Amino acid sequence: MKIAINIHPLKSGHRDRGIGKYTVNLIENMKRYVDMEIQEFTDLSELKDVDIVHYPWFDFFAHTLPIKKQFKTVVTIHDVIPLLYPERYPVGLFGRFNFLLQRLALRNCFIITDSEISRIDINRYLHVIEEKIQVVHLAANKDFKPLNDTKLLFTKRKYNLPSSFILYVGDANWTKNLPFLIEGFKKLIGIADFKDTKLVFVGGVFLKNVENIDHPELESLKRVNKLIKDMNLEQNIMRIGNLSVEDLVAFYNLATVYVQPSLYEGFGLPIIEAFACGTPVISSNKGSLKEVGRDAAVYFDPTNLDQFVSILREVLQDKSQQNKLSKLGFEQAKKYSWEKVAKETADVYQYIVEH
Repeated sequence: MKIAINIHPLKSGHRDRGIGKYTVNLIENMKRYVDMEIQEFTDLSELKDVDIVHYPWFDFFAHTLPIKKQFKTVVTIHDVIPLLYPERYPVGLFGRFNFLLQRLALRNCFIITDSEISRIDINRYLHVIEEKIQVVHLAANKDFKPLNDTKLLFTKRKYNLPSSFILYVGDANWTKNLPFLIEGFKKLIGIADFKDTKLVFVGGVFLKNVENIDHPELESLKRVNKLIKDMNLEQNIMRIGNLSVEDLVAFYNLATVYVQPSLYEGFGLPIIEAFACGTPVISSNKGSLKEVGRDAAVYFDPTNLDQFVSILREVLQDKSQQNKLSKLGFEQAKKYSWEKVAKETADVYQYIVEH
């Protein structure tokens, strides 16, 4: 079976985000199948004699999918967040026109998505019948694991990390709900026992200079920066850029707790990465997060600040609960692997060829 996988995400801003990680890991693990030939491509003109074309991402407002197909086609739609919150993702007339073309192009595709909640959303908002949508949960790669003290000490010194810190990894768009996290953190450090606790943001977006750039997608980051300044939290919040995988794994290992405050997630890969490193996780209860984390995290309503601060305080001061969450996280992380992702994706390919 010959499968062509589009690598456009690796040549765009998606490269260092979840879609880029997905594309790299998918290709790497699919190439291990001896009965499957994987071809990477960016333009359909490069292809001939392939059984299936796989687009590992879906752009709602750019016409990336051909309406008339030369080959059987699989598309991975990770979530439909821009359709759930259209007021937060203004696209204009051109974007709306492209969305109509993209919806039309989906009619003769099979869809892979990351979670049950995304499968339901795709059916509802894109009108794809459920029989043409298959859930394939994502996974952390094998680099995410507990590290020895020597490596951790080196990383701690390299980045001047404190003994106790709350970690967040990812983007700063509206759904990530970072103003809520910052406000909760401000309340927490107002309590004497937690005055020295730090909050660490990891992600390239946090080092961007966006104050003089007028773009709707940057408004959330501007608000984050303004809150940190207005609340005098510059000494309490560390903003780290993109990290190597090795350093990122160390950050997870060193964190006292990982927090995912999102208003919605189609999967929530950082909580699986945290689980795999033994980091206790406190997570929002929205979107797919409870589906992914099950009983291995403590959940909160991401609109209830007092509840969040209470849970954060409880976990930070309770070593036995931290140990319990760490053990539960390890077990939950074992349920997800890239070998499993590859196997379930190969099953989708086989199904499409046979039907």
